[in-house]
Amino acid sequence: MPRRAPPGRAGRLWLVRRLEVARRGVEVLDQKRQTLLREQQRLSGILAAATREWEAKARVATEWNDRALAIAGERRLRLAASPPSGRCDVAVEWRNALGTVFPAGASVYPGPSQDLVALGGGSVVALAARAHADAAVAAAHYAAARAAHEAIEAELAATARRQRAIERRWIPEHEAELRRIALTLDEREREDIARVKWAVDARGDRR
Repeated sequence: MPRRAPPGRAGRLWLVRRLEVARRGVEVLDQKRQTLLREQQRLSGILAAATREWEAKARVATEWNDRALAIAGERRLRLAASPPSGRCDVAVEWRNALGTVFPAGASVYPGPSQDLVALGGGSVVALAARAHADAAVAAAHYAAARAAHEAIEAELAATARRQRAIERRWIPEHEAELRRIALTLDEREREDIARVKWAVDARGDRR
């Protein structure tokens, strides 16, 4: 229910102003929702492409890992995956759209490189390491794309809920209260007219 309006004509004016603000708010929320929908569609395309890229790179990395395991052995693979060559840093670029902060991209910085061939891993281990590095880059891009899509999706749902709440509950409740006040004021005006008429008639009878 709306907050209790002031009595009389002041209450009617108070409700009219609040309804004007609410209807303007619905327009603004609808504009935001439409913009978020377009952004969601854009990010959906980016996410789909990033998913395909990550899955493809992951398959390639798995294939090279299996080859390296078969040719070089588990010990050499463990050596190749150990720090510093087995670690990398990820920097996330952030964007703010309509008050929603989400990743706009991610950059991957590999750690210091090692000569895996010189370490005894052979060229197959070096190729497997390269494939895993490519998969790590694709994974970072996928993670950023997914986080961005989920953030916009959540904000879109929240905006739609707020819009529905104002349209379906807040505005109807205030309109009902406005009608109630209007009826009350009409009744009072009719009563005042009736009292004035009665007073005039009574004065005429005394004459």
